[in-house]
Amino acid sequence: MQGDAIIAVLSDGETIASRRAVLALPPRIGAQLIFEPALPDATVRAMQAVQTWMAGQAKAVAIYDRPFWRDAGLSGDAMSRHGPLVEVHDASPDAGGPYALFGFVGVPPAHRQDKEALQDAVIAQLTRLFGPDAAAPRQLIVKDWAHDPYTATELDQTSLAAHPDYGLPVAMQGLWDDRLLFAGTEVAAQFGGYIEGALEAAERALNALISDRSGAQGHVS
Repeated sequence: MQGDAIIAVLSDGETIASRRAVLALPPRIGAQLIFEPALPDATVRAMQAVQTWMAGQAKAVAIYDRPFWRDAGLSGDAMSRHGPLVEVHDASPDAGGPYALFGFVGVPPAHRQDKEALQDAVIAQLTRLFGPDAAAPRQLIVKDWAHDPYTATELDQTSLAAHPDYGLPVAMQGLWDDRLLFAGTEVAAQFGGYIEGALEAAERALNALISDRSGAQGHVS
C-alpha cells in the first residue's frame, strides 16, 4: 500500500493500482503473498489457520463417445467402497454429447501421488461398475486440488475429518483501513467451502465496495 492506493505487483512485474483490494482465494494461499506494510502477526496466523476444504478433494471425469450405461438401463450413479471413487454420477447432457461419468476421489492426498496408478484404478473401478465399455474412455481427466498451488498448501495435505466451521475471523477484518477484503468461500458464514459460500462471500465484499464508493462520492459532493 502506498498512500491512498493499494498496488499489486504481479509475477511478470506488471502493477495494478486500486483504492481497495479483494482477495478471492483461500486464506492460506493469501498468507503466502508479500504485503507491504506487513499484516499483523495475528492476521497471518488467522489466515494460516483457515483450512481449505477443496484442498483435500479430487475429481475424475471419464469422457465417452456414447452413453452406454444408459443403453444398458443404468443411471450412471453409483456409491462404492471398492476403488478410489466413493461416488459416481452421469455428467452428460440429455442428448448430443459429449457423454461422461464423473466421480469424487475418496483416497487421501498422501495416497494419490502416483497419477498413473490413480487413473488405472479409476478405469478399473468404472469398468467393474458399468461394464467393459467403460474401459476405453475417449479421455480421462483427474483434477486433484491437493496438488494445485493456487488451492492448497503443505498445511492442507492432511484430509479433514469434518467440514470446518467457517467465517471471517476478527483478525482478518478492518485491514488497511478496511481496504483489504477477503471474498473466498472459506470466509463465508453459512456455506463456507462450497460454491454457495463463494457467492455469499463475494456478495459481502461487493456490498462493502458499494458502501465505500457511495461514501466517497458523498464526501466529494
